[in-house]
Amino acid sequence: MSYIIAVASGKGGVGKTLVTATLAVSLAKKGYSVLAADADMGLRDLDLLFGVQDEVLYDAVDVMKQRCTAEEAIIPVMPQLDFLAASQKHTWEKVDAPTFQYTLESLAPDYDYILIDCPPGRGRAYKDAVAIADEILFVVEPSWSSIRDASRVMQFCNKHKQFHYAALLNNFYDSADGFVPVKEALESLPAEHVAGVLPHDSTVNRLAQEGDIVHLDEKIPFYQAMEQTVAYLTGHVPVSIPDLVKFLPLEEQPAHVSKGNEEERMCETNAAADEAIPAGAMEELVKAAAHVIPGSMETTDEPEAIVQEQADAMAENVGSSTEPGSDSQSVSSLMRVSLKQRRNQSRMWRQYRR
Repeated sequence: MSYIIAVASGKGGVGKTLVTATLAVSLAKKGYSVLAADADMGLRDLDLLFGVQDEVLYDAVDVMKQRCTAEEAIIPVMPQLDFLAASQKHTWEKVDAPTFQYTLESLAPDYDYILIDCPPGRGRAYKDAVAIADEILFVVEPSWSSIRDASRVMQFCNKHKQFHYAALLNNFYDSADGFVPVKEALESLPAEHVAGVLPHDSTVNRLAQEGDIVHLDEKIPFYQAMEQTVAYLTGHVPVSIPDLVKFLPLEEQPAHVSKGNEEERMCETNAAADEAIPAGAMEELVKAAAHVIPGSMETTDEPEAIVQEQADAMAENVGSSTEPGSDSQSVSSLMRVSLKQRRNQSRMWRQYRR
């Protein structure tokens, strides 16, 4: 007779499906025969982590309605590990819960462990999925909302005389801004009901995205931490929190650059670029400006003087426009021409500096 473990969570997005997949792989590598059953009707994802999404022809609802046999619906994932998919077409509102429970119980003699990937929350779907479980494993992420949800679900279990449950802390850091420290999280949960602490590991996330979770490296910290959870579930061995904390990574703090520091850095870069202008550069700039500003070569050899000459010419034009009979539109037209010339000059300057 197999031992049925329901993997649940108070909220979605905490890594419940990832924990189910990695726990199933870890148990299978220990030599236990495992069936991973996806019970998240309408929103199955466990097949993606195993990389068998293209092999799903039948699901649990098909077995329940006798459209196929259980052997036809079960997909081998790796030695000692099989997978039973949830329905994508039917939600729990359209699924007969007793029939689903009977289907899993009828498969129990063929496996040492059955892992149920439950729907999140504690509604009717959750209750139907965990009704036949021998133990409930709550997945908790490093946030106060997730910790509070797990505490509420534990209270619900105590109220309904379900005392075989444990919390599994997932995706934790040793110390990181924006995340609940592992010490405070452990203080918020009963120590006798802690099944382990899993560290954040980008390697595991990459394997999950690639659908290659079966090739989980046994040397990475995540797998070593999961082994303590396996020992807790299979032999009721208490986890060693100090040993698990050693696996937790430190968050890499990004280099934050303030707006003032960024402007100061840009000024320093521009100053360095100005100092790096080779000899004779100003003469070349004057020659380039001559194509934009007629007569600039005869007036001066300095670009600063060119700009000053333009400003004086504009002032004279504006002053002449104040005489009787002048048209204000000509003033704006002269100003537009001057601005255009200055833009062209600026463009030539930037092109030269590059």
